[in-house]
Amino acid sequence: MRFTLVFENHQEGIGASYDLLFAPCPIWNAAGKEILNLNPRDPYLNSGCVERLLEQEYLKGVEKCVVVIHSIGHGDERSLQILKADLDALKIKYQIVDFNDIK
Repeated sequence: MRFTLVFENHQEGIGASYDLLFAPCPIWNAAGKEILNLNPRDPYLNSGCVERLLEQEYLKGVEKCVVVIHSIGHGDERSLQILKADLDALKIKYQIVDFNDIK
């Protein structure tokens, strides 16, 4: 699986939507452009990945997020748990949308 995070944006203009890809390392991507390679040495996602993205992209005051789960990709349930724990640690409220659950 892979993930798309859409952060609530209180400003006019470009939205704050990022894909977490595993190619094979975990990479934050926006509009087809690599933003941040989180772990170039191995394919595992580590805690702190959301905070690193927010710092890299200068996203301040984020309070809400939608996490979209895509069925394709090399992420796994452990990766999802790390994302959720990171969002919880940052006190960002989130909603999960899994394409597999949409009938």
